[in-house]
Amino acid sequence: MNCPECGAPDDICKTRFDEFLVLEFTDASFGAVHHLTVSAYMLQHSSKLTREGWLHERELLREFLVENKPPAFIRKQNRDLVDSGKRKFKITSKNGLPVISKTSWTKTILDVRTENAEVYCADVTAWARSVLDDVLGLIV
Repeated sequence: MNCPECGAPDDICKTRFDEFLVLEFTDASFGAVHHLTVSAYMLQHSSKLTREGWLHERELLREFLVENKPPAFIRKQNRDLVDSGKRKFKITSKNGLPVISKTSWTKTILDVRTENAEVYCADVTAWARSVLDDVLGLIV
């Protein structure tokens, strides 16, 4: 059975995502694109997010890729916005219902190669750019 959100066969997307997180946390050269990996995956798997959380994640990805804001700057900029004690919206979905129904994506996590950090970072960036292009026009 394919993933109902990204279309990956046998729901291998979650396994790949978990493997990528381990790789990114154990090797800083791979971890340079961690912010893109998480945003791209979460946008393609919208059932993990509320509508507001999904829109927030889309805006983060846009700021990373279009405005070239570094993760440290974004963390500082959004500190109060995402602080659970101050945040005015929920990020994580409680009902598990997809925010979007898109299942046809230009690229997915399966398009990312892990042969070395340079290839990996280029592929994650290309995947993230394609996700942003795929979702920018969506109204949710």
